[in-house]
Parts: sequence; C-alpha cells; structure tokens
Amino acid sequence: MKRYITEFFFLLLFASCSDFLELTPVSEASAPNFYRNAKDMKVALNGAYASLQSNSMYRSDYTTLMEVRSDNIADNNPGGAAGIYYNIDKFTAKGDNTVIRDVWKTTYKQIYRLNEILDKTDVVVEPGLRTQYEGEARFLRALAYFNIVRLWGNAPLILSPITTQEAYSQTRKSVNDIYVAIEADLDFAKQLPENYTADADLGRATSVAAKTLLAKVYLTQKKYREAASLLEDLVINYSDTYSLQDTPADVFDVTKKMNKEILFAVRFSKTIPGESSSTHDAYTNKFGMDAALLSSYKGSDKRKALLSYTRVNSTFIVRKYADTPDLSTNGVGVDFPVLRWADVLLMYAEALNEVAYSGDETAAAFSALNAVRRRASASLYTAAILPDQNSFREAVWLERRLELPLENHRWFDLLRTGKAIEAMKAVKLDITGNDLLYPIPESEVLIMNNPAGFPQNPGYN
Repeated sequence: MKRYITEFFFLLLFASCSDFLELTPVSEASAPNFYRNAKDMKVALNGAYASLQSNSMYRSDYTTLMEVRSDNIADNNPGGAAGIYYNIDKFTAKGDNTVIRDVWKTTYKQIYRLNEILDKTDVVVEPGLRTQYEGEARFLRALAYFNIVRLWGNAPLILSPITTQEAYSQTRKSVNDIYVAIEADLDFAKQLPENYTADADLGRATSVAAKTLLAKVYLTQKKYREAASLLEDLVINYSDTYSLQDTPADVFDVTKKMNKEILFAVRFSKTIPGESSSTHDAYTNKFGMDAALLSSYKGSDKRKALLSYTRVNSTFIVRKYADTPDLSTNGVGVDFPVLRWADVLLMYAEALNEVAYSGDETAAAFSALNAVRRRASASLYTAAILPDQNSFREAVWLERRLELPLENHRWFDLLRTGKAIEAMKAVKLDITGNDLLYPIPESEVLIMNNPAGFPQNPGYN
C-alpha cells in the first residue's frame, strides 16, 4: 500500500511531556486545519498504517515483547544492547526498560493519531467512504488496545482527542472496560469491504480482518460460542476469497505478498527508503530456537524447514523471513503477517471444541485442524488419537505453536491458555503470576503520581 509519510509528517510531531503524555501537536491548529476532505483523511489513515512499521511496533519491538518473551526462542547474550532484550527474555526487566517504554509510548501515540482521525471523519461527504475510513481507523485502534491490554492489563482507555492537561488525569481502566471498547470498534469495522482490488489499497483493513481479530478477542476472553459463530461465518462465506496457500513456504514467499492466506499484514518494501522490514535478532542464529519446538515437527512436516537458517549476505536468517537485500537500499521487504487464514482455521477448531467436543472426524473441528496439518504434509488426526475434549484442546494448542512461530502469537497463546508458567519452567525459567504482565514504564508511574488510579503492576515496585 502506498505510504504518504512526508505529507502526514507534521501530524506526527508531539510536544515533549512524558511517554504517555506526548499527545498535543506542536500547533494546536494543525490537525483541525489538515482535515478538509476525503483525500486528507486517506493521507492521515496511510500515516496510521505506516506507523505500524515503527521499530517500536511490528518492525522489531513487538517481536521482542510477544515472541522473545515466550519459550520459542531465547536470547543468550546478556551483554548485548546493555541487556535490555536479554532481561525481557529472562523476566528480569523492570519499569526502566527502554523497549517496554518505547512500545507503550508508540502504541499510545498510534491511538492518539487514530482518535484525531475518528474525530474528523465528518469531512468525508460520501457516506460509504466515510464508513470505510472510520472502520479502518477503528480496526487499527482495536488492534492497538488489544496489544496493550494483553501486555499490561489495566491501562488508560482514551477514545477521543484529549489535551495534555486532561492526560494528567487519566487512570488505568479495567481489562473488561478495554475489551468492551475493542469489541465495539471491531463490530463497527465489520462493515469494511471484503477485499480491495487496487494494488495501492492492498494491506488496508477489511471486514474479514475485523471479524478475525474480533474472533481472537472473543477467544482470549473465553467467549467460545461468540468466537465459534464468527469463525463459522468466515469459513463458510469467505473461503472462496481467502484460503490456505499450497505450501507453508508460499505464505512467506516475497514474490507472493498479500496472497489469499493473508488477512492483514504490516506492509514493507525493500525498494523504498525507510520502508524496509527488520532482520530482528530473533530471526537469526544469534538467538537460540527452542529444541522442544523443533523436535515437535514430525515426519515430513514442511513447516520445520521455515525455521532453518539460510545465509543472506553475512547473516543467517530463518527462511520464514529471509529476503535478498535490494542493491540500492540494502533493505529487505518481507511483510509481517498479523492475521492469516491458518489462524482462522485453528481458532475455529479450538472454539468449536470448547463449546462441545465431537468425535466425528468429518465435522468442522476435525476438518479445520486437519486442513492445516494436511497443507504441512503432517499426519492427520483421528478420533482414536484425539478421543476427548482435552486431547483435542492440547492438539490444537500444539498446532498453533507449530504453525505460527515467530509471528507474535506464542506468548499471548500461553497467557490465554494458562500455560505460561508451565511452559517457561520447561525452558528453565521459574516465573510467577506477576510475570504475566509487563511493568508500566517507570516514567509514566512517576509523572502520573497516582498510586490509587495509576499504580505500577504487582511485582515491579
């Protein structure tokens, strides 16, 4: 999708106050004066999509907080980058960790931009286009809050533009309140187009992406019936538009970007300066891949090869994210998949099983789970192998680990399934319930100075 970062740059300037309170544009009049028509609104939205490329979001730091934290990979270099990544991996990071601070700051800046956009959608005269732009902004805001609530728990919930002074009075709202807002945004975003035909629009949020994210939100809250209903709609009504690629490698093939399996991805380009994706250390042999994960791939499972390393210039990178650098920019252009069809099928199988186990191998739950395994050339499950609800549940959870490694799902899957403490013990890390959330950045706690309304998370005082 074409980016308009230069045109939108002035809207991304913020006065210095604090990480959370960097909310007011340099010129109070700049944002209102910018939004004059539908073209301006699209430029602003493109800037919001471009923000997802930030080092503190999907280019790098989200992977640190969501994948390095898990049992999939390990940072074994305590001296690298002053230990800021190592401490996250080993559960010793505190509120002064700069990665945690930057993710908090950048994600809330994204929410600020989206609130400004949503406050100005009436400049779009055409009703259908106005609904689309509002839906896109609300999808992106829901995604931001979904990441926030899973990383920090209770958090400030800001749904409209506020002044710096108003920011000082913000308190941490409950997890339930945040999920109510996320669901409302995604319910609205379900009105988005099913897909886009113009190449310049590939990567924009769709109704399918909104429904998939909402299903994940439901699954996280253990609203299994709601999740199953939404996922059934996707599987029945959208399988002509979206489907599994022929092989797992096809999903990540840089010559097949935005293929039929990709529901929402953060777009990158290696030919445009500043648009390159990252070669995160987690994708290289600098980090250690969990031996138990690798040994879980059995027989001819094609997905294991995606976790093997290939040499790109002087670096060894997992094949899943390998790309030949462009000669002029030295950048790489692998998109980051946020939502894809295999995830839909696995969530569908899980939700159906949680509603009621069925031993019918031709029924939807077995069919969805086996579709993912069949594509990988893995052996199929039978009712004899998975004879009850718990065995099916464990099989789906394992399949998610095998299908989605290094895609920022693992840590959140461990949290929502209650497996985090057990999984980390298996990699010789003893953690407690206090370690399931990250610390609020220390700078935020200090400047807010409100122990009752804006406390630090337990275990980090």
